Amino acid sequence: MKKKDVFTFDERFHVYRLNGEIIPSVTKIICTVAGKDLSHIPPEILKKAAERGTAIHKEIETGVVQSVEAKWIEQNIVRASCKFEQQFYHIIDDFTYAGTADIVASDTLFDIKTQKEADVLSWALQLNLYNLFFKKKCLKVLHTPNTGNFSVIDIPFLSMEQIQEVISTYLQGAQLREDFMNSKEGKKELVEVPPLELTLKVVEQNIGTLNTNAEQLLELVKKRLAYYSIDRYSVDNIDAAKKDKAELNNAAKLLNAERIRIEKEFMKPIETFKTTVSETVNLINECSAKIDGIVKEVEQKEKDNKKAIIIEYFESLHFSLVDFDMLFNPKWLNKTTKLKDIQDEIQGRIEKIEADLGVLDRIGEAEAKQYYLSTLNLDAALAKADEIKANRERLAALEKAQAAQKDQSLSEREQINSDAGGEENPHADGFWCQPSPSFSDSAQTETTPQEKEEKLQVTFMVIGTADQLVALQTYMENAQLRYTFQ
Repeated sequence: MKKKDVFTFDERFHVYRLNGEIIPSVTKIICTVAGKDLSHIPPEILKKAAERGTAIHKEIETGVVQSVEAKWIEQNIVRASCKFEQQFYHIIDDFTYAGTADIVASDTLFDIKTQKEADVLSWALQLNLYNLFFKKKCLKVLHTPNTGNFSVIDIPFLSMEQIQEVISTYLQGAQLREDFMNSKEGKKELVEVPPLELTLKVVEQNIGTLNTNAEQLLELVKKRLAYYSIDRYSVDNIDAAKKDKAELNNAAKLLNAERIRIEKEFMKPIETFKTTVSETVNLINECSAKIDGIVKEVEQKEKDNKKAIIIEYFESLHFSLVDFDMLFNPKWLNKTTKLKDIQDEIQGRIEKIEADLGVLDRIGEAEAKQYYLSTLNLDAALAKADEIKANRERLAALEKAQAAQKDQSLSEREQINSDAGGEENPHADGFWCQPSPSFSDSAQTETTPQEKEEKLQVTFMVIGTADQLVALQTYMENAQLRYTFQ
C-alpha cells in the first residue's frame, strides 16, 4: 500500500516540506523570477510593514475584526463561504511547489496585500500559481495600503505557456523578460507555417519515342554472320581470317560506342531531374539539421536542470555509502519520467543497499562488503565472500599440514641424532637434517676429499595441494637442500 504524503510547514523559517524534503514556496519562486530586492529599504520600515500585514491577516483568519483594513476586507467577502490560510502543495510537469492562500471563496481566490505600491506582476504570478491547485474562476487582490485608498484589483489569468515559462525561468535561476505580462507583444512568436507538401509531378513525359535502326542492324548482322562461318577458314587462308576478325571487332566497337553516345543523350533529362531533386532534398535536410540543433540544445538544458534537481534531492538524503553516479539512471532525464517516481526509485535503491549490507554484515566478511559497494551486486558479493572463506580454509589446512610435518621432521631428526651419537647437521631455517651418507663415508675413509662444489640460490613459487607441498618439503630435506618459507 502506497504511503500517504506528509506535507508540513515550518512557520518560523517559512519552509515547506513534502515527505521531509524541502520544496520551493511560491514566495521564493516570485522573488527569483521577478528579481525582488528589498535591500534598499531600511530594516525598521520593513519590520513595521510586516507587522502591520501580519496583524491584518490574523484578524481576517480569526474573525476578530478591529482595524479599518480588516473591516473593509470583511465587506468584500462572504465569510460563511470562505476558508482562510489554506496551505497546499502542487505538482506540475514533475515540479513541486507550495504556498498558503489567504482567502479561498467558492469561486474566487483572494489575496490580501498591504504594501503601498501595486505590484501586478508579482500578484499575478502568486495567484496564478495558487490557482493551479484551487482552480477558481476569479482572482482578486484586496489592496489595503496605509494611505487608506483601498481597492479590489482583478488579476488576469496567465496562459499555461506563461506558467511553464515561470517554472523554467525559476529552475534556471534567471529573471522573467520585462514584457512577460504582454503575452504576445515583443515575444518571439513563431508564425504558423502550412505543411510543406512536396508532390513531384511529371509535366511532360515521352516514353518509347527513341526510334533507331537497332532492330534492322540486328537482322542484318544475323544474315551477314553466315558469311563468316568457321568452315571458310583454314591454314591456307589464315590472313583472310585475321582480316575478317579485325573487321568484325571494329564493327562491334563502333556500334557499341554509338549506343553509349545515344544512351547518354537520351538520359540527359533524367540526370538533370535527379540533380534538381537531390539539391532540393539537401536544402531541406540542412534546414532541418539547424532546427534539430536548437531543439537538442534546449532538451539538453532541460535534462541538465532536471539532473541538478535529482542530485539536490539525493544529497538531501545524506546517504554517503555510494556516489550518485552509481545510482543514476539515464532514463530519469526523459520527459515522461516523473520526478516523484525518480525520488521513489532512489529511496528504494537506498533501502535495498542497506538491506544487502545487513546480509553481508551477518556474514562478517569486510572485503566482500567493500566489493558490494563497488558493484551493488549482492550475488557477486556473496560469491566473493565464499571465495574468501574457501581461501582462508585452504590456507589454514596448509599451515596445519606444515606444522605437523615440521613436528614429525624434528622427531625423526632427534631420533637419527640420537642413533648417530649426537652428531647433528644444522639446517639454515632451524630444521635439523640427518647427516649425508656421502659425508659419513668420507669421514670413515682416507680418500682425498673432493673439491667443494659452488652453492647456487634460486627463488621460485610453488602452487599445489597440501599433500603435494608436504611431499616437496620431504624431498628437499632428504636431498639436503636449504629452503625457507615466506
